[in-house]
Amino acid sequence: MKKILNLQVSNEAEARELQEAWEEIVSGKKLSRAEALEHATETVMERARLALEIIETAIRDNPTTGQAGRLVRFLAGVYNGEDYPFVLTELRALDTELANACLDYLNYDRLAKREVHHHLAGGDRALHGWMKDYGVEPPPHLTQVQRKDLAQLTEQTGHDEDELLGEAIHLLLDKYKRKASSSPR
Repeated sequence: MKKILNLQVSNEAEARELQEAWEEIVSGKKLSRAEALEHATETVMERARLALEIIETAIRDNPTTGQAGRLVRFLAGVYNGEDYPFVLTELRALDTELANACLDYLNYDRLAKREVHHHLAGGDRALHGWMKDYGVEPPPHLTQVQRKDLAQLTEQTGHDEDELLGEAIHLLLDKYKRKASSSPR
């Protein structure tokens, strides 16, 4: 008895993967390590391309949602994680499709093939435009001397850096508020 099996795939990477799996089953030969790695890289790249389309569409089509803001912060973090840190737990607040798209793109980004802004439809301009629109800015940076002084102060006081920085900012804001309220207008 002959049975026909129809399988549907959503993209070229899945089609190649299915074809290679079928050839492996029929021939009984496994792919070489080099072939498997090449195939894996191509699959990761294809999934990343689709993922970025999903992310960009969500940002463009739903600009006023919290999800769009999270997606912009994610892209900024992929673009430059040191200047735009992204807390991965924010992915929990995304729809499953969007969270998976972020993970697929992050998986591609680890290959360090090309920066995210080179893949966006509007390039660098689109990313920076979204970052401006959503108020995504790098946190204040400390100089090396300031970092050293802060580390010494944490040891001396037993307080953590965040606590000390918070107190310093509070004092600074109070100082300038008093100054502004006492100056003639």
